[in-house]
Amino acid sequence: MNLAQLATDLRQKQAAAKDLLEKTMRACADTIVSPATATAAEVKGRLMTDEEKGAIQGLLDEAKAIKARIDGAAGDANLMAEIERLTGGMHQAAADGNAARQVRETRSLGQQFISDPTYRAWITAGQHRRAGSLSPGVELHATTLSEGAGSGGPLIIPDTQAGVVPLLFKRLVVADLIAPGTTTGNLIQFMSETTFTNAAAAVAEAGLKPESTLVFAAATSAVQKIAHWIPVTEEMLEDFLQTASIIDARLKLGVDLVEEDELLNGSGVAPHLLGLMTLPNLTAAQAAAGDSNADAIFKEITKIATTAFIQPDGFVINPANWQTIQLTKNAAGNYLGSGPWAPAQPATLWGLPGAVTPSIVANTALVGAFRSCAQIFRKGGIRVESSNSHASFFINNLVAIRAEERLALAVYRQAGFGKVTGLA
Repeated sequence: MNLAQLATDLRQKQAAAKDLLEKTMRACADTIVSPATATAAEVKGRLMTDEEKGAIQGLLDEAKAIKARIDGAAGDANLMAEIERLTGGMHQAAADGNAARQVRETRSLGQQFISDPTYRAWITAGQHRRAGSLSPGVELHATTLSEGAGSGGPLIIPDTQAGVVPLLFKRLVVADLIAPGTTTGNLIQFMSETTFTNAAAAVAEAGLKPESTLVFAAATSAVQKIAHWIPVTEEMLEDFLQTASIIDARLKLGVDLVEEDELLNGSGVAPHLLGLMTLPNLTAAQAAAGDSNADAIFKEITKIATTAFIQPDGFVINPANWQTIQLTKNAAGNYLGSGPWAPAQPATLWGLPGAVTPSIVANTALVGAFRSCAQIFRKGGIRVESSNSHASFFINNLVAIRAEERLALAVYRQAGFGKVTGLA
């Protein structure tokens, strides 16, 4: 349906109705009702006839019908746009209508690396075979493997068929819960709230007002590095597709796994981050005791909201404990969730998104206001380089590929987080 043509038709009908109305009104005004006589003046003007009203109303009805078609077409377009937004643009109909399908191009981190013109020129010139060679650094700014515009893309690119596909859910990682940030320095300085005592009370006129206690402390978080490398042969390096798969499936994955562990469990002793689980001033932990996992997590949500006066926006849980929640049944043996005959439900409890990761110790969950109370500062993206300047790599035709990232974690309000212990 051509929206532009419908809009043109609507304007034409509106103009025709207006023109007919004006002509009819002039005709009514010019109609002589009583001719002039020797004793009376000429009287003009009459009411529109039913036929004249019907003609004008007919044009208006046609205009309304066209307007309804425009609204319907616009709604269809909005619906398609919403589907494209929810599915990350995975489905776009072929423009010529003849192609069976059209797959959106997505470049993974490895593909970004091998597509870099300076890297390709370095390989083509045989620089990787020279002693002491070091590839040009390629900085990749994707932080997760997803369908987003700033992402490295999934490890396996789906062969998407025509039609509407069900909405799939990407597994959240801890970094997805925390507010993102960037830095150009090596040290993040910020103010962290350590104590809040609310002494507000009803006060009589001219009475002494109570003083509340709100203590901030200057805090710092050093930018730390996570890195590793793997050896490959020169022949593997010349195979661009193989190099891309190595970077995607191993190098970036290794960095991501350690990043998640550092964000949760880092000791704070250089070169480690100070992780959320090791913060000193968390809200008091909630023991599960006889509660279900879901109930215990809700109680910690309530505790943070009522003692730290901030609403949590996420949680982190071990896969074993999430499995207990997912497999919960009622007395009749029916699953409370989707059960085995439907896709696994995304990790969501009480309206809050969750990151399911083995990086958090089993039987303990972390609840918190991740977005408002903490922030990850990244210095650049993941940097990938290769070199044969290691041990006997040059004479053995081996090359080391290295991946590294630099980041810091700032926690503005430690009481915005709390643990749930004793989960089943």
